[in-house]
Amino acid sequence: MALAFLLGAAACGGGGGGTTAPEIPGVVVERAAGRNHRQGKIDYQKHPPSGGDHNPLPVTCGFYDQQPPDEFAVHSLEHGAVWIAFSPSLSAQDIAVLREFATLDHVLVTPYDGMSVPITLVAWERRLEVQSASDPRIKQFVDGFRNGPTAPERGSACTGVGQPAS
Repeated sequence: MALAFLLGAAACGGGGGGTTAPEIPGVVVERAAGRNHRQGKIDYQKHPPSGGDHNPLPVTCGFYDQQPPDEFAVHSLEHGAVWIAFSPSLSAQDIAVLREFATLDHVLVTPYDGMSVPITLVAWERRLEVQSASDPRIKQFVDGFRNGPTAPERGSACTGVGQPAS
């Protein structure tokens, strides 16, 4: 199913996480340079980005068969989402494993072109790169950062633009 970006209403709430993030081997901290709402294309230094300025609307969380624009996905991260990005060349079996995570609230699972590893997980200001969908750190990352302590507006709606694949 093609990724259909539909305009939707989205509001940023207050909130803000605590300061204690889980310790998971391999997780890298990447401080966001900002978190302002901006229209248009934003040039991120890392792909997929783990934070920064972003579009005023988040991507609706779920599983997608096409890569969403970074600017919308970063807004979802601000709201507490975990983004699991996978190489389009990943096996169907591994994609099926990752797709199961998309049934959880505040999880976005999408293909992502140009990554140097098969799977990259990002939450606000956190990154984990893994080689396989069977890596137990994927679940640890999702459990630790989904609506977790690093999200500036954790618990805010993970809905906005886009329609997840069924």
